Formats: sequence, C-alpha cells, structure tokens
Amino acid sequence: MSKAFNEELAAIEAGAVAYLTAFSRVDVAAVLATYADDGVLMAPGMPAAVGKDELAVVYPNVFATVGFDMTYEIKEVVQISADWGFVRSATEGTETNKATGVVVPAAYQELFLLRKSAAGAWQIARYCTSKISPAG
Repeated sequence: MSKAFNEELAAIEAGAVAYLTAFSRVDVAAVLATYADDGVLMAPGMPAAVGKDELAVVYPNVFATVGFDMTYEIKEVVQISADWGFVRSATEGTETNKATGVVVPAAYQELFLLRKSAAGAWQIARYCTSKISPAG
C-alpha cells in the first residue's frame, strides 16, 4: 500500500471518529460539522433526515431524550474511489431515558459513507445506524 493511500484511509477513519467523538460529547455543532451539506442520517425507528437543516433538528431532540455512555470500535475502513470511502463501526454501552432515568444496555452497528469535499475533507454523505438487541 502506498503512503498516500494509507493517509487517505486514516483521513476517512478520522471523519467517522470525529462524528463518534462529537456524539459522545453531545456536541451538536461538531456533529453537524462532520456531515456534507446533503448528508443523510438513517437511524432506528426514524425516517431519514436529509440535509443539515433536518439534522440540526434531529440531533438536539435525540440528545434531549436519551443520554448515551458508549464506546466505539472501528471495524473496517475502505476507500472505494478517489472521493468515496466507508467506515464500519460498532458501539456498546448504556442509554439513559432522560424522562424516566431508566438505564439500559445498548449496542449499535454503524456504516458511514464518506465523500471527499472540494476542499479535501472527508465528510459524512450517508450514515446508517442500527440497534442490536441486547443478549438475553
């Protein structure tokens, strides 16, 4: 593998890690900054949120209703073309229902499709997350 290719993989991974870090800090502005202007969030039990205007409504609502204490693991980083790549990750931890205070174990798997912007930054074009049922 060439050094340039390794640097691109690191940059693609950094795009997803920036999101995961901002999410864990409950930092809406930083979360939104990781998305392309036309970015799409596909989350469990919700219609797709398309574009930063919709995302700017969804994330504050999520953070207002659920508290997350999660750790992530990057499972796979692939560059598909010069301007596209994906990251597959998994998160585990607990969620707290802010209305009731009930804390439950939670696990998710995520797929980030990132696109390189004209400025050279890898941004989230599509993000799909699915909840994994806790082991019984």
